[in-house]
Amino acid sequence: MTSTRSETYTIQIEGEWSLEDLYVFPRAFEQVYFLVYSLMPERDEDALERIHHAYRAFPWRGGYSAVNFYNQLKFVTPKKDRPQIASIHYASPGWLEVALILSVAFSVERLVKSIANTIGHANDVYDRIVRGMSERKLLRLEVERKELQFKKEELEFITSCLEQMGKLLGFNNLEEINARTGHPYLSLKILLSLYRRVKTLTDYIGKGKADFRNEK
Repeated sequence: MTSTRSETYTIQIEGEWSLEDLYVFPRAFEQVYFLVYSLMPERDEDALERIHHAYRAFPWRGGYSAVNFYNQLKFVTPKKDRPQIASIHYASPGWLEVALILSVAFSVERLVKSIANTIGHANDVYDRIVRGMSERKLLRLEVERKELQFKKEELEFITSCLEQMGKLLGFNNLEEINARTGHPYLSLKILLSLYRRVKTLTDYIGKGKADFRNEK
């Protein structure tokens, strides 16, 4: 992947922003960025091995796995490719200008806009999946990753949910994610965590506090 750190991406900001907003929004943006970046092609073997390790390192029993997963994705992303603030102007309108890999930012933008445009349907799909997993006691499994075992109907449910989340988030090649995680259950937990972060970004669009309008 060719990196040009002179590339910048601008997010429009409007309205009143709190200190919490200045933490929550950039953090959600960079976490989505890191996941999208980790699925980009053209990796050397060493980089791919580090990425695979990040996808397989955590049990996904609760919130700490998600936090640690995205921290690990940040760690395996070369410093030169991580988002860095180029400029920020607080006004209405204002902006947050970020130096990054532009192609990754455009992928994030398309994902956020897609969810924002169908937010009611997207929330219904997410809520239905989480509710179904809770009813089947699949949200927090007290087993190690290597010990993951499911009944046939449970695995069919997990696979169906993964396909729904993949379609919702525009992931056409779920096998690529499964190859990284080693199990569709872990892939599903990762996509659910990704949705929550994308949803955070769409909330700022819905409130008129941020806008993504870079891609032509």
